Amino acid sequence: MIPRAFITAWRSEAPWQTNEQVEQDLVISRTLVEIYSDELLQRHLAFRGGTALYKLFLMPPVRYSEDIDLVQIKSGPIGPIFDRLQEKLNFLGAPRRSQRNQNNTLLYRFESEIPPIIRLRLKIEINCREHFAIFGVQQKLFKVQSPWFNDT
Repeated sequence: MIPRAFITAWRSEAPWQTNEQVEQDLVISRTLVEIYSDELLQRHLAFRGGTALYKLFLMPPVRYSEDIDLVQIKSGPIGPIFDRLQEKLNFLGAPRRSQRNQNNTLLYRFESEIPPIIRLRLKIEINCREHFAIFGVQQKLFKVQSPWFNDT
């Protein structure tokens, strides 16, 4: 999916120990830009959790993350949001989709590019029960500059 040279270049942004972690970090970064460049998803989903802290507030990053935690801002049907997420993230292939009363999950699986080949995963979990934020929702600019993907 991502050429080796682009993964190596991303190491300056994601100083993780293994190539797989660097690759997954780049995939997570692109995924976030894809999600929040879409008006519908931007209006309905808030990014939170450990990945949000390290991607938006802690520089340099201090914690490696494998997943994206989202919360549905307003109560409503999750199906259209799931469908739009899949459209925006089609570069990852088809996910396994799990819908439950409180949490809904998209699970993407893909293989690392640099040997040894390892099966990687990206889990996107949407909490559909907590539709409030004590301190409100904050908007932050997030930018990805990579030879593989470059956007805000």
